Amino acid sequence: MKKVLFTLIALVVSATSFAQLIANKTDKRFTLGFDLFSDFQLAPSDNWDPRGFNQGVSLALTYNFPLGESSKHTVSIGAGMTSHNYFSYSRILNPYTNEEFEYQDYRKVENFKRYKVNPTYVDIPLELRFRIKDQVKIGVGFKVGINVATKTKFVGPDNEDGLLTNGSGALVHEKQCYIKNVERMAYSATLRVGWKWVSAFAAFQINPVFEVGHNAPEFLPLSVGLSFAPF
Repeated sequence: MKKVLFTLIALVVSATSFAQLIANKTDKRFTLGFDLFSDFQLAPSDNWDPRGFNQGVSLALTYNFPLGESSKHTVSIGAGMTSHNYFSYSRILNPYTNEEFEYQDYRKVENFKRYKVNPTYVDIPLELRFRIKDQVKIGVGFKVGINVATKTKFVGPDNEDGLLTNGSGALVHEKQCYIKNVERMAYSATLRVGWKWVSAFAAFQINPVFEVGHNAPEFLPLSVGLSFAPF
């Protein structure tokens, strides 16, 4: 997550001059923005014990088509990237299998730090954007995400095959990449309401993160946070 966040911030900083130049030459037809949010994991299944705060980040560049003769209201489409972090006290022990997932519950385990599933998507956002007196902004839209990578990260006590009595108990950091049974696409409805370049942001993913079956985690993400579009 830290690497993704630093990368997105670096992209924002490096793109500032370029985005401003584009805006000056195209009557602000381009918008570069990023979102900082937390995911609520709604309706989780019994095998998945989610954490309350699940930080995520996204970045998007859109082109704005004016609605009619007014440039205040636009239809905007573009491309971007989103990284989610779904934290849980339930660790998937066999994330590479095509069979049913198995879990270890760590809520009451001493020295357990965190476990998360981290999917990353390339996004295609589409929004209707409205301005009220040039200050208040409202955006209603939809985005399609294409999953390009999903990994897990575990920080907790060493164990073998999920049996805590067999391990040394030493603190370990373990990453597993390209895990199985994750949906290829993510479909989300989005909403932004803000003042100038800062907005409250929400997105609801209408399909699950994992494929149905395989004893996979079941939940629907609701992302809530702040959106920044200074360019």
